[in-house]
Amino acid sequence: MDEGFRLWLTGEPHPKFPIGILQMAVKVTNEPPKGIKEGLFRTYSNLVSQDKLDKLDLDIWRMLTWNCCFMHSVVQERRKFGKIGFCVP
Repeated sequence: MDEGFRLWLTGEPHPKFPIGILQMAVKVTNEPPKGIKEGLFRTYSNLVSQDKLDKLDLDIWRMLTWNCCFMHSVVQERRKFGKIGFCVP
């Protein structure tokens, strides 16, 4: 095996997942932010830079970018409610 080889695995907890792989691996978790405000800040700061915003000629593109980031944050926040995520206010 090549010394530089790295394998990234993603998964969910499962009782049949091999423990050996888990013990040898470096574990990385990415916790979703708490609340829409923090989610919006994280999405907006990771995906959009001031340089990209400065290149946009029309204000409509800035508003569209903000709306996409806001919608992403709302969907991420409502995911924790499972199947009733959008049915219960």
